[in-house]
Amino acid sequence: MVRSGPRLDRTDGVRKRRARTDDPRPTGELVAGALAEDGTAGRRTRTRAALGALARDARRAGRKAVASGHWLAETTAGLAQHLPVRDHATLVAHHQGKTGPELADALIRNAGVASGAAGAVAGALIGAEEIVPHTWATVPFELAAETALVVAIEMKLVAELHEALGRPVPGAGPQRGLLIAQSWAEKRGVNPQDLVLGVGAADIFGRQARVTLTVALRRRLTHRLGRSMAALIPLMAGAIAGAVLNRRATVAIGETVAADLRREGVVVVSTVPGAGFATA
Repeated sequence: MVRSGPRLDRTDGVRKRRARTDDPRPTGELVAGALAEDGTAGRRTRTRAALGALARDARRAGRKAVASGHWLAETTAGLAQHLPVRDHATLVAHHQGKTGPELADALIRNAGVASGAAGAVAGALIGAEEIVPHTWATVPFELAAETALVVAIEMKLVAELHEALGRPVPGAGPQRGLLIAQSWAEKRGVNPQDLVLGVGAADIFGRQARVTLTVALRRRLTHRLGRSMAALIPLMAGAIAGAVLNRRATVAIGETVAADLRREGVVVVSTVPGAGFATA
């Protein structure tokens, strides 16, 4: 017997699920909420909301912008300007009085857990999609969203490692965001000698430096996205593979940056209570 009636669109369920979970707040606000470590519950829900917003932005940007790494570079550079980076006093308070290398190790460990959780949530979301040819086209957008969120976690880690080891990233707003993004892209600490006025500051924040940084970000981000794609084979193991891959990558970059900062020497910082966040 031949069934009559309109043909069912197998992607309708996916669209309806996205519509129900879309959060109208700005993407940057949702990402900052997912990264905040204020002790409030619901981090998994906040992570889902951030991933949904990033995936939506990626779809709007289009496949070419995502595949080339352009969307990832622009997005992560923008997120770097609004990271909820805790200052030294707040970090010490949040980690039972730990300081110096001991505090840095705790930050690396916790960031690894956070990026692993983001990978697990993203993998579960992708695994929940209808695995048919129509929906395969959406997978790169979801993976790009995961990559952007995990990199934001890692950039926050990089900035807080500078705080923990007595080398806070200077500046505020866009300039500070550029330095954090550069530190992540180059896997090293910010060198104070590069920031001497009249010598390096203009070069760092100049147009050519921004172009160079964008190229470096795109190179690293497209490589990371490619590794995430490989981790989803087989797709049913996506949640587990994403969690393991992200945790290892985050711990690795944290250890590399911390080692670089330690080679330069740890500066003793007074833990006078401040505003709580190092961002302006």
